[in-house]
Amino acid sequence: MDFEFIDEDDIESVKRGRKSTVPQELIDMISALPAGKACRLTEFAGNPADEGYNSYKASVSAMIRAAGKQAGKLVAISWSPAGVPQVRLRKSSGRRK
Repeated sequence: MDFEFIDEDDIESVKRGRKSTVPQELIDMISALPAGKACRLTEFAGNPADEGYNSYKASVSAMIRAAGKQAGKLVAISWSPAGVPQVRLRKSSGRRK
């Protein structure tokens, strides 16, 4: 096994992963979403019968949460039985129990 001790200042690194691309319209919608209302995002609907549906839901949910973060809001995402994400504002940063 080859290894080499180096100074901390000599560490070279790259950023992890890729930067997600969040549509500005989504950020604007979350910014304008009034408390007590929700928004159906039919453009991001997936087909629950598709094999990769769970992965699709995860990536869309991550994008929606990133948009909420950029808008300065905490969001909750609920998926309809038809595969449509629905977004509302969360009341607090605490986790559900």
